[in-house]
Amino acid sequence: MDKKKIIIGVIILVVAIVLLLGKCTTSVSYTYKVETGDKIKVSLKTGNGYKLTKESPFEIKKDGKVLSQGMFITLDGYEQYTAAVKLDPNAKVIETKEKGEIEYTFYSYSDPTTGKESEWNYIIKVKKSDTGLLIGNPKSEESAKECFDRLTITKEK
Repeated sequence: MDKKKIIIGVIILVVAIVLLLGKCTTSVSYTYKVETGDKIKVSLKTGNGYKLTKESPFEIKKDGKVLSQGMFITLDGYEQYTAAVKLDPNAKVIETKEKGEIEYTFYSYSDPTTGKESEWNYIIKVKKSDTGLLIGNPKSEESAKECFDRLTITKEK
């Protein structure tokens, strides 16, 4: 009877450890000193084959294929892009929100010749900074959202 309790206890412990390890996430972060003088940290949850390149402009890849590309812009650039999207008949705003230390507009852009959506982009403002980002994805809305949801963007001191 005691051996059975020990074996059951060990099995329960192993299952608990496996479940806890399965919930662990890994990430990679790079801090970029950008044109505005700000230091912006970009972190990506790297599970399931996702990678972040350290160059600027940066790329988000999955299984070696580029899904999204990001570049830094000034606050003035952020305001210009945001205004242009609102006026462009080929752009459709999907959502405008805040997430952590950023404000963003997510929109799709349709090819004027075909009328089909051809890219999904984020215009991002980093709060308490003079920096914004543009992140574009030509694959799909779902791909763009998945890449963006894996990101954390912060201003470093």
